[in-house]
This record gives sequence, structure tokens and C-alpha cells, in this order.
Amino acid sequence: MQILDIPINQNQMETTRHGSFGFPAAVYSSVLSRNVLGFTNWHWHEEMQLCRVIQGNVRFSVNQKQYLLQTGDGLFVNSGYLHMAKSEGRADGAYLCLNFHPRLLASFHGSVFEEQYVQPNLKNPALEDVLLTKETPWQRNILDGMERVCRLCEEKMSGYELLAISALYALWFELLKNTPCTGGTISRPRFQSNTAVQIIISYINGHYAEALTVGEIAREASLSVSECCRLFKRVTGDTIFSYLQSLRLSRALDLLKEDILSISQIAYETGFCSASYFIEVFKKRMGQTPLQYRKSL
Repeated sequence: MQILDIPINQNQMETTRHGSFGFPAAVYSSVLSRNVLGFTNWHWHEEMQLCRVIQGNVRFSVNQKQYLLQTGDGLFVNSGYLHMAKSEGRADGAYLCLNFHPRLLASFHGSVFEEQYVQPNLKNPALEDVLLTKETPWQRNILDGMERVCRLCEEKMSGYELLAISALYALWFELLKNTPCTGGTISRPRFQSNTAVQIIISYINGHYAEALTVGEIAREASLSVSECCRLFKRVTGDTIFSYLQSLRLSRALDLLKEDILSISQIAYETGFCSASYFIEVFKKRMGQTPLQYRKSL
């Protein structure tokens, strides 16, 4: 299943329910060109995530780092980290994604699984994000285990949950064995940066329809304007203006699909200063005017 536009709340936290309450794990495939803006925008969720590129090259950004993954390579992203993905090069990128909540591994509150193997590793610096390449044997084992869990979750044969959790424990063990707990916690500056950017994105998400200034955004995050811009760029690799523009376009695309408001009304509702500027930006990013896009639906 592919989610073309990730639903998020005001904190930029993804609100998709991954699996069910009783079995919080789910599988997604993402062909990036099919997403609303052609990429997976910045978001975060409580679930841990395993990704494997199945087509082309994909650049993942997470935790102030960027990873260029080729077909067959993958990435682990721990709970709570902002991340995004874009195709790299001419070929359309696509990846398979397995999301699972930490409580699935914890079994029950107070268990040895939770206290020794899950909770300490949610803040383990070595497990913030882990590159997984097909050339490294233990990493390939994790990627193969991920694909097995994905197949089980998609086929849903009788008792698949038992086999899936067994495979999930095995790949989690492989990950812990090769990236042991350092005995420390996430560095305070790195943790503060992740939190500050979540605040910035949350504020933008709640006020994108207004005439936002960087000064207002910086005050919300208790930062100077220069530090706000520098921090956002360092963590996301993008400028605040570029992110805001992408968000406004994403919301405009939703309104165009509803076919209720006029082009001028949509420009106003999504924070563009004028209909002409909205049309100009839309055509530059989407390759057609808003009206042409609406007629093509």
C-alpha cells in the first residue's frame, strides 16, 4: 500500500495508524513520483522504521545526516526522529517501508524485553539511525529479515503475527548485537536540535496560511533569527522558506482536488500573497498551472 500524502498533525507527527492496536506493525511501498509533491516530506512518528530501496536511488535525510541509498540498501530510523526522502538522479526512486511500534518489542510494561532491550535503545546514540547495505553480512541479514516480516504482514496467513514477531525479534537482536548500547544517551545538543526543529515545523504547519515571518517562527522556538535559519538548514538540509512553500503547495493540491474553491480563493487560503504568485510557483514546481492540474483530475 502507498500513502500518497502522509497525514500529519500540528506537530508534524504522522497520524497514520500503523497496523492495529493489538499488532502495531505495517508495511508500505512508496514510489516517490506518485507522492503529492514527488517526495516524502519531513515528518516523524513514534514507530521505529526500516526502509529498503527497491528501485533507483533514494536520498534519505534524518538526524542531521543524509544517506544516498542504492537499490537493495536500507536504513533504520529510531522512534521520534524527523526524516524525509527524495529520488536521486533520473530514475524514479521507490522503497519498501516497515513501521513497528516499540511496544510490540516490549511485550508488556515492565518486561525484561522493555527494560533491557527496548527503552535503553530508544536513546542509544548508536541507534539513532543506522545505514544498512547489502554488502555487509549482518546488515543484509536485517534487510532480509525485514522483507520476511513484510511478506508475512502482506499475506496475512493464519498465525502470521507469531511468525512476524519472531522474525522481528531476530532482526532486532541482529541490530543490537552489531550496534551495542554505548552506555550513554543522545547528546544534548543533537536532542535539542531535533526538538527545536519539531517546534519550528509545528508552528509553520499551524500558521502556513498567514503572512509568516522568520522572526515570528524564531520567537516560537526561542531562537534568534540567524540561529533559527541555521539550525533548520543544518537539520533538514532545506531552508525555512522552501519548506513553507512546499507545505503551502501540498495544501493547495488538496483544495484543488476538492474542486470547491476558486484558484484565487485557494491562493488566499494557503498563504500565497496573490493568485498570480501562486500560479507562478505552482507551474514552476508542478509543470502545469493550478487550473490545468484541476482539469486533469
